[in-house]
Amino acid sequence: MCVFGNAFAQRPLPEECFLKKTNEAWIKDFKKAETSEFQLELIKEKLLADAIYLDNEKKIVAKEDRCGCPIRFGIIIQGRKWLVLDLNENPELEELFPHISSETIDRIKLSEFEENKLNRYAVDQCSGVTLYTTNRDLRRKIRRLDLNSSANK
Repeated sequence: MCVFGNAFAQRPLPEECFLKKTNEAWIKDFKKAETSEFQLELIKEKLLADAIYLDNEKKIVAKEDRCGCPIRFGIIIQGRKWLVLDLNENPELEELFPHISSETIDRIKLSEFEENKLNRYAVDQCSGVTLYTTNRDLRRKIRRLDLNSSANK
């Protein structure tokens, strides 16, 4: 039985890395999206899919042995306030999904690691997506959520 466990517990080869493959496919779809509304739907789907994948993965693979990293998502709220969109850290963020729309998000910025090695996610060799908003209602809804320390208030 030890041989079986060792064979399947090994870190996958880079070309077999599920997270890297899904991120590349998602980025292609994101770039092809013709509207910000469709981009936001893709972001919500990716946040949910990654939360499930990473929750399951952490039960079997140590973080330092992960082959690839999730795309980082965040919202910058009018100026200096920011919020990391991580459903594993703050599952209640899913309550914001109905309120994240083209009416509440002013701009969406994709920072691809492969294209922009100087972006702030380069330390982890990850890509990132930043949403920018000046919407007061969205800001209030974020403030009302009982989040742990991932919000910079």
